[in-house]
Amino acid sequence: MEKRTFSFTGFLVLLLSFGLLCSCVLLDELQALPYEGAAQEEALAPVPYTSADWSLTAKALGREIGDRVTLVLPPNGSSAPIWGTGVYTDDSSIGSAAVHMGLITLASGGRVTIEILDGQSTYEGTARNGIITSSYGSWNRSFVFVGQDGRPITTSSPVHATQPQILPAPAKGTEPSSLAEQRIDWSTTASQWSGQIGKRISIQLSGGGFPASIWGSGVYTDDSSIGTAAVHLGLMTFQSGGSALIEIRPGQDSYQGSTANGVSTESYGSWGGSFVFIGKDGSVIQAKPMQKSNPSNFIAGADWSTNAVQWAGAIGSRLTLELPRNGSPAPVWGTTVYTNDSSIGSAAVHAGLINFSTGGRVTIEILGGMSSYEGTNRNGVVSESYGAWDGSYQFIY
Repeated sequence: MEKRTFSFTGFLVLLLSFGLLCSCVLLDELQALPYEGAAQEEALAPVPYTSADWSLTAKALGREIGDRVTLVLPPNGSSAPIWGTGVYTDDSSIGSAAVHMGLITLASGGRVTIEILDGQSTYEGTARNGIITSSYGSWNRSFVFVGQDGRPITTSSPVHATQPQILPAPAKGTEPSSLAEQRIDWSTTASQWSGQIGKRISIQLSGGGFPASIWGSGVYTDDSSIGTAAVHLGLMTFQSGGSALIEIRPGQDSYQGSTANGVSTESYGSWGGSFVFIGKDGSVIQAKPMQKSNPSNFIAGADWSTNAVQWAGAIGSRLTLELPRNGSPAPVWGTTVYTNDSSIGSAAVHAGLINFSTGGRVTIEILGGMSSYEGTNRNGVVSESYGAWDGSYQFIY
């Protein structure tokens, strides 16, 4: 009989093979198990939402606290109501809040990410980047913007919170004929050229504009809306837009507010940068003597169907109305200047002054008829175009 011997090498190979098989099975099982942080990462991941418009609010998204949503705002937006600074009420326009935070512009739009938060006891209104937000008390939901690092974007000090250093005297500016024209939007300010004393910029604005914050008369703070200041001086209108030439100037000790051409500007103290408008002859365009504001008569009992037909013929009269909460849209014709049979409340929403959910107080000025009225889609309200009509009104800001 042949003697059998034990092979240690064969046993070692068999043992290693068995160990490798067990390792593969264990690895497969581990890969099948859920990663305990996966749910958290999935909850924090931004959810694309590509059908955003400039009237979209966080409330309309129907998301829960902690949800993050990424939106793309289209170019050529228009402002809509917002409350708060940094942290906004969830019924605020996401797009307008993003402009207020300096993340995008109305002209170019862009991509932003928000996170839904719990409500706050108060919300502070401020003026930033051509957008004015309102203050508000307690509200049940909020939102903030989130940066690329995944952290909430915080806000710096409010506009006009500090006194900048007064800059030196202006140098001679560039001649108007040698300047290339720059297309800007109605929220653009001159702060981007702050300190470039004497620099002249030729600007162009498209029609269908809207008012934004301005301080001064003739000489404006450099964080004032250039377009709105041009309307205030009578150089163009919101409806038609136009071209103008500005020159950067040093700061002033004070700025005087006034009302002209349907635009009211604010007074302010010392500020570090200014701008003026230059005429075709190369000289500074002076503001007309300050207009005394017409007294506004308060009209009680207005509702969302109220129009201005009953005041036809009282041209120049200014009337203040309070629209109640929870309004509903009614027909509107025109943009900036509306036919007098247009719903004042719906026109005010169209103009971005109030919204249907909260209502609010607005002031109108009675005007004569126009040869035509242009319809547009703004802030969730579609106004109609129309031909000649015998009475109109506009809002006083």
